[in-house]
Amino acid sequence: MFSGEYLSSKKHHPLDFLQRIEDEWGSYMPETIKERVYLLKTEFKFMDMFLSIQSFTDKPNMLAVTQKVHALFQDSAFDVSKIYQNLNRLTSLLQNKIRVTKMEIRANYSFFSGISLQQLLEKSGVDNSKFVMKFINGVVENVSELAEMDDLCSREIQEVLKELKLLKSLVGFLSNRWYAEPQSVRTFFGHVLFVAGSAAMVVWLYIPSYGNNRDQDLVPGEVNFLLSYLVRMKIKPVNPCIRKIYVDVLQALKWTMQSELSLNIQNVYVAEIEAGFVEILIHNLEEIRSISTLSRIEFLNHQMATLVEMLKFLRASLIHLPKLGLEFHLKDIDTISIDVGLLIYSLYDSEEQEEEVNQTLFRDLPKSIQHIKEVIFLVSRKAFQSNLPRVHGLGCVDFLLNNLKEFQDRYSDSQYSFVKSQLQVIQKELEGLQPFLKDVAEEWYNKHERLQHCAALLNGKAYEVEYIVDSFIRKGVPEWCLVRWLFDIIKEVILIKEEVTKIQEKEFLKFDFVLHDTLDITPAHISSESTNTPRITDEEVVGFEDVMEKLREQLIRGTKQLDVISVVGMPGLGKTTVANKLYSDELVVSRFDIRAKCCVSQAYSRRSVLLSILRDAIGESPTLTKLPTDVLADQLRKTLLWRRYLILVDDIWEASVWDDLRCCFHDSNNGSRIILTTQHADVAENAKSVSDPLHLRILNDDESWKLLKQKVFGEESCSMLLSNVGQEIANKCRGLPLSIVLVAGMLTKMEKSEKCWKQVAMNLCTNVLSNSKAIIEQSYQNLPYHLKRCFLYFGVFLEDKEINISILTWLWISEGFIKSRDDKSLEDIAEGYLENLIGRNLVMVAKWGSGGKVKTCRIHDLLLYFCKEIAKEKNLLLWMRRDQNVNTSSSIYSHKQLVQRRMSINSQVVDLVKWSSLVGTVRCREDRNKGSFSIVQFSHIYFRFLKVLNLELIVIDSFPTELVYLRYFAARTSQKSITSSIVNLRNLETLIVKPMGGKLILPLTLLKMVKLRHLQIYSKAHFSTLNAAEELLENSKFDNLITLSSPTFCCVRDAELMLRTPNLRKLRCSFVGWGYPSHVMSSLTRLETLSIKMDSCGSSPSNFPPNLKKLTLSNFTMHWLQSSIAMLPNLQVLKLVAVFFSKAEWEVTSDKFHQLKVLKVVDCPCFKKWNVSDNAFPCLEHLVLRRCRHLEAIPSRFGDITSLISIEVKSCKESLVESAMVIRESQVEEMQNYDFKVFINK
Repeated sequence: MFSGEYLSSKKHHPLDFLQRIEDEWGSYMPETIKERVYLLKTEFKFMDMFLSIQSFTDKPNMLAVTQKVHALFQDSAFDVSKIYQNLNRLTSLLQNKIRVTKMEIRANYSFFSGISLQQLLEKSGVDNSKFVMKFINGVVENVSELAEMDDLCSREIQEVLKELKLLKSLVGFLSNRWYAEPQSVRTFFGHVLFVAGSAAMVVWLYIPSYGNNRDQDLVPGEVNFLLSYLVRMKIKPVNPCIRKIYVDVLQALKWTMQSELSLNIQNVYVAEIEAGFVEILIHNLEEIRSISTLSRIEFLNHQMATLVEMLKFLRASLIHLPKLGLEFHLKDIDTISIDVGLLIYSLYDSEEQEEEVNQTLFRDLPKSIQHIKEVIFLVSRKAFQSNLPRVHGLGCVDFLLNNLKEFQDRYSDSQYSFVKSQLQVIQKELEGLQPFLKDVAEEWYNKHERLQHCAALLNGKAYEVEYIVDSFIRKGVPEWCLVRWLFDIIKEVILIKEEVTKIQEKEFLKFDFVLHDTLDITPAHISSESTNTPRITDEEVVGFEDVMEKLREQLIRGTKQLDVISVVGMPGLGKTTVANKLYSDELVVSRFDIRAKCCVSQAYSRRSVLLSILRDAIGESPTLTKLPTDVLADQLRKTLLWRRYLILVDDIWEASVWDDLRCCFHDSNNGSRIILTTQHADVAENAKSVSDPLHLRILNDDESWKLLKQKVFGEESCSMLLSNVGQEIANKCRGLPLSIVLVAGMLTKMEKSEKCWKQVAMNLCTNVLSNSKAIIEQSYQNLPYHLKRCFLYFGVFLEDKEINISILTWLWISEGFIKSRDDKSLEDIAEGYLENLIGRNLVMVAKWGSGGKVKTCRIHDLLLYFCKEIAKEKNLLLWMRRDQNVNTSSSIYSHKQLVQRRMSINSQVVDLVKWSSLVGTVRCREDRNKGSFSIVQFSHIYFRFLKVLNLELIVIDSFPTELVYLRYFAARTSQKSITSSIVNLRNLETLIVKPMGGKLILPLTLLKMVKLRHLQIYSKAHFSTLNAAEELLENSKFDNLITLSSPTFCCVRDAELMLRTPNLRKLRCSFVGWGYPSHVMSSLTRLETLSIKMDSCGSSPSNFPPNLKKLTLSNFTMHWLQSSIAMLPNLQVLKLVAVFFSKAEWEVTSDKFHQLKVLKVVDCPCFKKWNVSDNAFPCLEHLVLRRCRHLEAIPSRFGDITSLISIEVKSCKESLVESAMVIRESQVEEMQNYDFKVFINK
């Protein structure tokens, strides 16, 4: 009942013995005995309360029976200690003893008579609020249990429970408020003990002692009468005597607060306590409205209805108000709550005057309500603002302006005329501030914190206006509150505008006369939108030359046994960099038959690790993902058996992980090696086979300076002025490569002057870098305003996760992080932001795309943890793991204080509706094959402001259709089609779906979604009956669509109807049949990436989009292709898959493919002979040939191409491999291209 604490002072309590028996028997206890023990525990709980009640009453007729109960406790404790001998007999005997005692209590107990409040007050402990709270808690809990057990539970019992819970809330509100409790408070606590004890005894003495045998001494009708009397005459304020108790205690608290002698509530559940008291006020007010003759008077009825509405709104606001904000408003909330309580009790007094209503009440009520409105508005707005993120994206205002225009068009009703006029004012003011926000995005004000703060305030106002507009439509907030809110925002926006103008004028004059760039009046020399990330194909390892040489020797020479070479070191020391450098070392690569690598990390998944290694070892295979984990392990073991292999296992955290993987790596005594990196020495020792683990040292001062110079200057030289201060900075990094790289990222973005660098050196105190968080914090603070949120957003991803650049930038856009510009697309601006973060060494390039752009990126674990921590502090992100299920069952209020704008969930969340409607983003990550996920949990009622719903690894059973603010949606689906109601998502910009069945039917209504920018289906997607929609399509034009993947067109006409996309930049599609829409394709002038698959060879396209940079063709005939693609002016990447070569020969004449940098030829069995003229492929950098099993040789022309960097050959003829090695010899020895590489995978 009380978690081991009992009301009566018993050294050996029967409940302790019963609990011990349950614990020791566990699941072996028979069901009948288990039920009997449960009933015994219930009886003892009530007897415990009985003894407690008797301790502060002195009825002579109850003394004898009280002594018998004490004796029963003592005897029961003794009997229970022997209960193991005969459990059934002793529990039955104990039940009978309790039944007899209970009957005697019932015979002598007199309800509601012979007890005075004065007697209660004279007993010690009654004025102790903790005791009262514990007592009423126990009563509520035990009566609730009995109510659930009793199938004849009456309405009266439920009513008593409801009133007791309200009394409990009032006790909580009044507890610990006084330095010394006044008489009125002690009277109130005594009253609570009296009514709670009476309720407990009535209910207990009605419920049977055991089984289903009911004692008829007290019939249900009599019990219901007693309970009804208790509620009506002893609890509800309708009784003047009872009402006086409540009024006196509230007046005492009010006087104490006015005298500033009261104490604030010192409780983590302060919001729950305050909301609980408001709930009492609502209950009493609604009750008096239902029974009062005053409600007949229209004026008072309207005022009371308004008061109920305000109180409900206050209660909802308290739910969302964090403790800090609540403490700020606590006195105001308490004051109006007490005033409202006294006002409500005065209505009861007026009711007693029948039709003669108190004239003072008529006069004062409107004034009181107006004051209450004022405080409630301030509290509710504070509650909303406190849950907003404290770092904003500069695209928020853009989204709001678009939504306001849509609102003006969609809602032309006269009922919104006032609102629309106010919104038009806000819209005009924000449009006037757009140039200022654009300048902030372009880094004009990087050094002016006040102007950046103004930008943040404007974006916060955008969130508020969005909420107000939605609330007007949904009637979710009282209209009087929204009207006041709009007025305040208009005034605040105007004040911000005036401040911005004043600062700009002042600083412009200062710049004009002093010629000093106080405002940073020109953009940073490396703009966020224009930074080009230098491509480093093979990162240089600085300072570990001796380590590299030692490890290389262990890899290519040393023992023939399988050897595990462990690299151990602290985070940020460079373990992964060293391991990857060795893994790609040319001498090491040539030594092994198979190479594969994986990253384990803290979130270890055996299946994911095995799949990663197998994909490197044998290549991508669709069947792998369908195999059970044990089968994958066996297949890996068989793949590596008798082969010399090199496996890189990066970032192991626990020894058990290596034990789990060890069985896959057979020792064939052929010199196979495993490179293992870890932070933990015990992991390395556990994995040791021959070589001792290598503990990576920190860099010395010279090595630190060398690394810093390389990162800041590259091939350029460093001036002497900067050299001295640069060495000082490097030394303060304490030899930690991660710290050096982060500092270099800061130095790269600032002026290369001695003054600036000395400032950095001064801020890097000598001990600060022993904690890597400090240097990360400084790098974060050095970021421009608009990049901070983009950086923190990495906190939504898993550690060691390779992040797709396209997906990342689409998410940023949907979140409102990207500020629009007239001369660039949002996607290009977002890529510029990312390049800036990469240039600052905060984000690492994981993979480069074949076109020379970054394809995937990742972030160091230390930086990831920083992002999660700061994002949580800034209300930007709440991260939930599988083992961190936030328990909200204890209170409907406490969890609301955790509400964030974004939730990243690494678990299967069962009850998402508990989370607030203020959530803007949900990112859910879950293991695959866990069954379907109900999208109903994302109902518009609970998540109506959701803008991003990322369920990329979740299989859903339906699609969201009511989340009108949604901009990004990604998921897997078990459905065969997308519902036509998805058109309701009128703001959707990105739709990514992976059908588990392989095919997906798209609704025609999708064509009406004009804001759609990216439609990506990871399979064949068919539109349903395109011909039937020809009229619709004729009038449709997808001006915003940029990415379309992967529709299947059944005829040329389908493609002509669909591809009305003037701004399309990426298209992946397939064609069924022989047609090719040449006219439509040539009209796609902005298309840069195109991938087309025909269902059979033989098609003869004559035109391609003129500005293509990347082209993938599958199942075409080269004879018809060459003239169309060879002269494309911007083509840089060409991939030919299953292309048919006429006569099995490809002839490339001079001056063809003059801009091509990457050529891939894959799965072309009809390709035998290749002739290339001298001037063809003049800019080629990479040549990839995979499974061209009949191609004889690579033309010798490739040995003369000066730009060539690498040739990759996989599963081709030996003669072709030999020709590749000849080309290597020509490139290295004759052309002196020492960086040229050949990769052979047999």
